[in-house]
Amino acid sequence: MKKKQILTAILKMLFSLLIIVIFFVLLFLFLHYAMHIDFKDLKDREMVQKIIAEKGSYAPIIFILISFLQVTFIPIPGSVTIIAGSYLFGFFQSFIYSYIGMLIGSILAFYLGRIIGRPFVNWVVGDSLTVDKYLNRFKGKETILLFFMFLFPFFPDDLLCSLAGITPLSWGRFIIMQIITRATSILGTLIFMSGEIIPYNAWGITLLVILSIFALIAFIISYKNADKINEFIDKLALKITNKFKKK
Repeated sequence: MKKKQILTAILKMLFSLLIIVIFFVLLFLFLHYAMHIDFKDLKDREMVQKIIAEKGSYAPIIFILISFLQVTFIPIPGSVTIIAGSYLFGFFQSFIYSYIGMLIGSILAFYLGRIIGRPFVNWVVGDSLTVDKYLNRFKGKETILLFFMFLFPFFPDDLLCSLAGITPLSWGRFIIMQIITRATSILGTLIFMSGEIIPYNAWGITLLVILSIFALIAFIISYKNADKINEFIDKLALKITNKFKKK
């Protein structure tokens, strides 16, 4: 019976991987050949704007797909796509489109890290020793460290999401973390990095420095109280899960 269950689980995992591979191959073919997008050009904000602007009525869909890929397989800094979106669609629409794409991409990257494990994460990171270093630093503090790393736009999203999949982090914790941090980081990027709302002058830079200091203090306090925060998030995730089960 156990062998049959193991075989069934392996077949389900292989089927899931096959579906995901087919999806990404079709997505690549669509963007590259139908939409004429060269992925090498997506690292530059102006090129991202130009590429998306040329797509006319398809522009929002292409932008969401690029935001999705940014978190999964294409190493594009999140700030590049978000700011490009703000110039093309405006503040509100850029936030919505970025949030949809990045949230779905984050969940998929975590899922791939969880079902495939180290081989996938090593491939994404490019070095197994780097993966070991991350895991050693995260040990026992996964929720807090990942929360703040997702919060700021300086860390590689694709790496962190897949890496989170091989930590003890639960699905509930990860999804709650993504819902909060994605919204906050996208808003922060739109407000502070676009230069449209908070200008790059004396008072704008001063405000950014003050907020950075507060963020650092919040991180230190959270790191010291990691166990209590983990317990709170677990209870919150359990309540949300139970509500969905009742429905």
